Amino acid sequence: MKKYLFLSLFAAFHCIVSAQSLADTVVSLQGVEVQGVRFAGLSGGEVKRLQTANNLSSVTGTAADAFRQIPSLTTDIEGGVTFRGSNKTGMLWNGVPYGLLEEYSGDVLIQLPAIFLNTISAAPYPSIGQIPDGDAGLLNLSSTFPSENRFVQATLGGGWNERYNGGWTLGWNSGKFHLASNFNRRREYRERSFRKTTTDKTGTAEMNNNAAARPDVYMFDGLIGYDVTPNDLLSAYLLRHQTDYSRYGAIHNTKTNPAGEVVNRMLRNRYNDQRQEAYAAELRWQHRFSDPLDRLDVVFNYNNFLYDEDNDYKNQNPAGATVAQDNLFITQEKDYYYLTAAYQKNFSGNALLKAGYIGQWRDERQTTDAANFNLSQEIWTPNAQKSDAYTFSRTTQLAYASLEKQWENITGEAGVQGEYSSQQARDTKNDRFYLYPRLRLSYRPNNRDALSLNFIQRVIRPTGTELNDFVNISDATHIIQGNPDLKEETVSSLDLTYTLNLPAFRLSPALYYRHKANRILETARQTADDKTIWQKGNTGNSGIVGAELSASWTPLRHLSLGLSGNIFRDEIDGRIAGYDSKKSMICGDLKGAVNVHITANTEFQADAFYISDQLTPQGKIKSRYTVNAGLSHYLLQRKLRLNLSLNNLFDSLEEVTLIDTPDLQMEQVRNRDARVSWLTLTYQL
Repeated sequence: MKKYLFLSLFAAFHCIVSAQSLADTVVSLQGVEVQGVRFAGLSGGEVKRLQTANNLSSVTGTAADAFRQIPSLTTDIEGGVTFRGSNKTGMLWNGVPYGLLEEYSGDVLIQLPAIFLNTISAAPYPSIGQIPDGDAGLLNLSSTFPSENRFVQATLGGGWNERYNGGWTLGWNSGKFHLASNFNRRREYRERSFRKTTTDKTGTAEMNNNAAARPDVYMFDGLIGYDVTPNDLLSAYLLRHQTDYSRYGAIHNTKTNPAGEVVNRMLRNRYNDQRQEAYAAELRWQHRFSDPLDRLDVVFNYNNFLYDEDNDYKNQNPAGATVAQDNLFITQEKDYYYLTAAYQKNFSGNALLKAGYIGQWRDERQTTDAANFNLSQEIWTPNAQKSDAYTFSRTTQLAYASLEKQWENITGEAGVQGEYSSQQARDTKNDRFYLYPRLRLSYRPNNRDALSLNFIQRVIRPTGTELNDFVNISDATHIIQGNPDLKEETVSSLDLTYTLNLPAFRLSPALYYRHKANRILETARQTADDKTIWQKGNTGNSGIVGAELSASWTPLRHLSLGLSGNIFRDEIDGRIAGYDSKKSMICGDLKGAVNVHITANTEFQADAFYISDQLTPQGKIKSRYTVNAGLSHYLLQRKLRLNLSLNNLFDSLEEVTLIDTPDLQMEQVRNRDARVSWLTLTYQL
């Protein structure tokens, strides 16, 4: 039935557009040419880059949908990112760290329209001029800045379940001035299901929750640049993001004793309003010297993030009577300052020096206010045990230098980042100094083959929320508690990458190993009142060894194929979770895609991915897969583009987490958005 539904939609759409005249022109959108040798906008060897506008099955979706098109990179139904087996990859916006992309990055990625972005890149070996944060490397999201002298593009879309999307992209270059602006607003209706069965020595607890939400998201950014001299460019950048949504969910709770007798049954209603706001202001100066490779780049960025959540709860007994009522209000605000100065100097003898400074200052404030409602007296009473006030600050000062030397076919780089860090959470202050060395050796005998061997050290820092020992009970399906004793996780990575680049074929295999010291992982424990509390802790040292392969092939002029796979052995020191020794599992993911130019103006794309069972400290997350499809057609001399997409065709992204320890057994099942379809119109003046 699902197959015939998709084929019917495909046929209907094609019949409508095939009646239009066709023009044999080069496919181009937003200044990016679609080349047959690159599948669906994906390019790059070691650094994978995805041009979102050219990816038909995800361009009308969200950033999380687009992320899944990159080899070895997957996202779950909550927007959580995993890259080469790591869910702690660093994330930047236009090369700068943002508070928007930290604890609530999953919410952002499943709501941020992919069409707002121009490029998503994944770099296992980032430049020395970027922060050392993140496990398997850095992901960078770049917004759309057209390169044409004059560019105006409007977008309007609609989808199943009351989904709407609209926006624009504007660009204008005239002599010394460069202007660009992007805006997009997206509104949805989303359903979410959750069920959990937990068994311990006291019996079995069952939780069943169905919720519906209406997120309303808009994002705007703008850039103005001015060529002060032929060698000096000044630019200013502004960004504004806001997400509002209301949600209602009813949680059915049932507890049975070891004999199977029901000892408690309750319905807990949750009325929830959330708002996320972010804005940023940025200044950049770029100066180029007489040698084209000599340059100085200075960036100053300030970004602010605000999270505000209001909850009202009502507990009902099996007869439907309200037996308790309480509320909970959470506010979190972050101020981030970022300053970098990067200098690059080319010396005779093909030697390149890179040196610079990165400074980061961040302050966070979190408040939680709770109250209980006295049903008989009809008054609200503050609940001090569920209330909290917390502040966190961290300052990092980093200096770096590297020297790159090129011989005939060999290039070598050696460098180091030296960092002093100071942080304070409540009354605890920690200072540390650390060196992050890096080595790189690459061999390129011709324009077809390239081989590189890379070593790099990186860090994963606990966020302020993860260090706060307060128990956050706002979401009963996922209660979390911070750990003030959480230490930084240090990562040493080694990878060997080969790239073969032929006119119609690209192949890029890689081998990698990461050693983790003080690995940070989340575990669950059951409390006496049947609550499951999740908390992060350091799980000792462990390693991940894996192999990655990505390939794209254009066997025919109008046909492109893509394939990528990633397999790795994950290891966790399970002794923190009650096991006797370390645990290990072979994990991986596999992706495939096909892109067909049906006519000069009509293009079809289908893609799929499968991710195997994933190891956790107390069990595993079961395998899952998805299949997506997209169809594009151009009209009016390629000024108007119609794009139809169908995501998660078989409702197969349901996520099942299993915990199996001597004291706790749990099965947790999460799902949302059975399947999504969008029809989007893009008009370019």
